[in-house]
Amino acid sequence: MDVTEIVERTKRQMASITGLSPETVARFDRDDEGWSVAIDMIEHRAIPRTNDLLASFEVKLDPGGNVLRWKRLGRFLRSHGAPTQES
Repeated sequence: MDVTEIVERTKRQMASITGLSPETVARFDRDDEGWSVAIDMIEHRAIPRTNDLLASFEVKLDPGGNVLRWKRLGRFLRSHGAPTQES
């Protein structure tokens, strides 16, 4: 699988798992165990869009692109551009 396939597959799987809309893929890495992808998902749409609430997820995939595990790292307003710390 190439990177674009991994990114699209991650977006589809995370949308299905969480029920959220994917926004952007911030990072991906490949290692011996598969792929690690950081993805931001829209948790709440707002008007104006700068007030959208986004969540950052770390997703671990096997070499075939299947989700093995995921973790929400934090949430942030689109206008702030950086995740807040989870308690």
